Amino acid sequence: MTVSVYSHMSSIRSPRIAAVSILATILLAYPAPGQPSLAERVLVVYNSSAAESLAVARYYMTRRAIPESLRCKISTGSTDYIRQEEFDSRVKAPIRSCLEKAGRQKILYIVFSYQTPYVVTFGSRAYSLDQLVADIWDEYLPAQPGELGKPQPYFGDAESQGGLYVPFMPLAAYREQPGSANIYSVWRLDAANADLAKSLVAKAMIVESRRLTGRGCFDRQYGPIDGLADAGSSSGDWDIHQAAEFARRAGFEVTEDEQAAEFGTPPAPLRCENAALYAGWYSLNHYNDAFTWAPGAIGFHLDSASAANPRGGSNWAANALQRGLTLTSGAVAEPFLSGLAHPDQVFLNLFQGANAGDAVLRATRWLKWMIVNIGDPLYRPFPKGLAPFNQSDYNMSFLGLIPQSLVGGNPVSVLLHLSSPAPAGGLAVSFKSSRPDLLDAPTMLQLPEKAVNARISIPTHQVTSETIIRISMSAGKETLSNTLVLLPGTARP
Repeated sequence: MTVSVYSHMSSIRSPRIAAVSILATILLAYPAPGQPSLAERVLVVYNSSAAESLAVARYYMTRRAIPESLRCKISTGSTDYIRQEEFDSRVKAPIRSCLEKAGRQKILYIVFSYQTPYVVTFGSRAYSLDQLVADIWDEYLPAQPGELGKPQPYFGDAESQGGLYVPFMPLAAYREQPGSANIYSVWRLDAANADLAKSLVAKAMIVESRRLTGRGCFDRQYGPIDGLADAGSSSGDWDIHQAAEFARRAGFEVTEDEQAAEFGTPPAPLRCENAALYAGWYSLNHYNDAFTWAPGAIGFHLDSASAANPRGGSNWAANALQRGLTLTSGAVAEPFLSGLAHPDQVFLNLFQGANAGDAVLRATRWLKWMIVNIGDPLYRPFPKGLAPFNQSDYNMSFLGLIPQSLVGGNPVSVLLHLSSPAPAGGLAVSFKSSRPDLLDAPTMLQLPEKAVNARISIPTHQVTSETIIRISMSAGKETLSNTLVLLPGTARP
């Protein structure tokens, strides 16, 4: 076991998370001097085979002052599902051509207009067309989709239970880094009809002139959060719970429900009126009509078919959009829980002042998979950010595990960060785990005066099956917890 203490956040580095300050230097989504405005970095794609597609594209470009030269024409035989061959010839090729003309590195956002296809079939498998276009140059993954496990390079990792979030970085800033991939934040202005699609822009721009207001509604399903591990299905509850916590800190009135039943269904007949923020789950391919939506409302439903058809059917996204939701992200087919946009990360980014295009892509682990984003990527619901998240001195405690999942027998690094320095004389920190037989950890360590961080390397023992271990550390009035997952296998030498 190795124990190190630090008085500065920059002292901690790891292969998985290179920076552990929750805020560090906030880089908001404003263009730097000399850079093009974000409106000049949007490529708008319309379907010439659908009459209203061009009308919605023109409306969006006029409202956002997007240059006419950034409108891109495709022509497909279907406005929903297309095969790989048609995608390659009628979508991928013309969009690549448009990007070359506009500047493949200049463009950050690609917006599909109403009545453009949203699913590509590869044999018997279906994937999000939008996410294929997000990596249209095949720099993140080879041409064939579905190779999961490798996070897309703009993804900002997080450990929800432990409170550890990689600092936000605008997509424009990421693109300026040497060797950055030409991936795009891809969105669609799509809904049941052209007027609804246009309204996604109109409502966003009205809200930007002030800020998004209303209630926060968060619908968990596995009971009291203190009894849940941040692993497997219950990690969805941790994402939703942390989203609720961030909304509370940002000043929203919050309803957080922990019962298995969704809002509006017995024995949880809760409704959410004037909802501005929502994250919850779970009825497959179903919308529970328990909301009224505030203008500009943003919502995420964790569901394997939450956006199976953005224009209609029983899925959550289509029905929420028809009833007034302004922005969402969901799945056209089984995404796995990790593949959905993580709502806690999205809301944290938005509260810091990010636009939706950056906030959602930053919180989405994979591309070339199942996700579609619906709304305007330039939408900034909190143009100046919200306190305390927009304050340069804001600091949040966390307990991080690097890595959070590993083969038993390998050491785990435990990162503790406190929101304020240890007082005169230092601070005692107690350590507990649910399986002390599998972790050779100290029961107590001492942080010296003014220290805010400790990093502990803890040996683990081999296991014969996947084993979940609850870890907690207490320092003064703060108690932090996280979940470690030990896997069977052979430890590295």
